[in-house]
Amino acid sequence: MDVSLIDALVILAHPLAGMAAAYFLYKQWSGIKSVRRKSNTFGMSPEQKEEIRNKHQIMGKKAPSIVAFVILLAIAAEIYRGIAMDVPLTELVSLHGLLGALLLVATISMSRTGRSMTSSKPQDYHKAPQRNIHSKIGGAMMWLLTSIVFLGFLRLLEVLG
Repeated sequence: MDVSLIDALVILAHPLAGMAAAYFLYKQWSGIKSVRRKSNTFGMSPEQKEEIRNKHQIMGKKAPSIVAFVILLAIAAEIYRGIAMDVPLTELVSLHGLLGALLLVATISMSRTGRSMTSSKPQDYHKAPQRNIHSKIGGAMMWLLTSIVFLGFLRLLEVLG
């Protein structure tokens, strides 16, 4: 099968956007983890912690939109492949795709719990029950993200092969 430049760009749009989104989500998780790790040591000033927390909150509000955009790119690419390259649309459903949808649900949940934590009184922030949920979902999301990236790599090899 002959693949044009347009075909290649459409096929690669989702993996490239997905890698950027994965890096973004990892930076969100690792940035806030660094605050927790360094809070008991002398390595970080309160101003630095507050700056990282503020950046985490701002970017956390954008995370569901970023993940949704990557999923829409994947759907558009598969539809394009179905129409322009005569690939069956049944390839639209895969474990990689289902885990991506689960990641979107988890990202929306993270955004909601994060919003409810920040809207609580400052003295209640560290005691908020959502904080534990938020942290647990964040850790699970990193495992989910790792699985999605691995399956996506295998899927890309299949599509390009």
